Amino acid sequence: MKLKIYSLLITLLVLGASCDKKRDRVFEESPTERLNVSVDQAYSILKSQSNGWLVKYYPSSTLEFGGYTLFAKFSSSTEVNLQGDYTTNNATSMYTVYPGAGPILTFDTYNPVIHYFALPGAYFSPQIGAVDSGHKGDFEFLVVKATPDSVILQGRKTMNKIVMLPISTTEAPTIVANYKAAVAKFHPRGAYKVEVGGESLTATFSTAATKRAFTVTGSTTIYSYRYTDKGLDFYKEYDIKGVKFKELTFVEPTGSYTRGYFENAEKTLKLVPGS
Repeated sequence: MKLKIYSLLITLLVLGASCDKKRDRVFEESPTERLNVSVDQAYSILKSQSNGWLVKYYPSSTLEFGGYTLFAKFSSSTEVNLQGDYTTNNATSMYTVYPGAGPILTFDTYNPVIHYFALPGAYFSPQIGAVDSGHKGDFEFLVVKATPDSVILQGRKTMNKIVMLPISTTEAPTIVANYKAAVAKFHPRGAYKVEVGGESLTATFSTAATKRAFTVTGSTTIYSYRYTDKGLDFYKEYDIKGVKFKELTFVEPTGSYTRGYFENAEKTLKLVPGS
């Protein structure tokens, strides 16, 4: 008799748990519904910044072409305006956020500012990259995170991390001009040496035509960066001879540094132009 009672109790407990699971499934959102919500959220965040976004864009999975600063303003659910630190183009085109492995942001009609990085190398003179692939840049991105303070993208082809930051009302009137002025000021410099730990290491541009990434003597690491209004901002934190850095600030010419130099916050590493 006791055995029958125990069996009945176990059966009731199993049935109760099964009902709870079914009840939970009824009230939970499906994966498709959650994905659609994240797509809507991405649209909302992109459009929410009336001054637009600063985009830290890096083409090529191996980063040999360096980084660029783009400026994106999503004026509606279909239109985006793009500018870049490397070009005078100011172009409006179409974009879409659609459900895929997550929300996917795609610039789906031609825009010369971003599709420039997908053009074949033969398009450029002098040639940049391989004849058929050029910069190997993305124009479709997985939206990894979308909040008012930042949007994190991942290139679908390169897997590169692309960071978007909101442009403030104070910055908006001058930010594009300031970044272009920084490129005009810093880009002509070359023949770099890295001074670190009492050594002077030769730095060689990974791609001479872009001058936004370098290697140093004794290392195969590509140090990839963007020009900013303060100096150089690197793709990630790197180290040379044990000295870590993510940003290098430009110091105006002084003493024997007749062309100025870039240095880390701790003043333990200098990138010194020789020309």
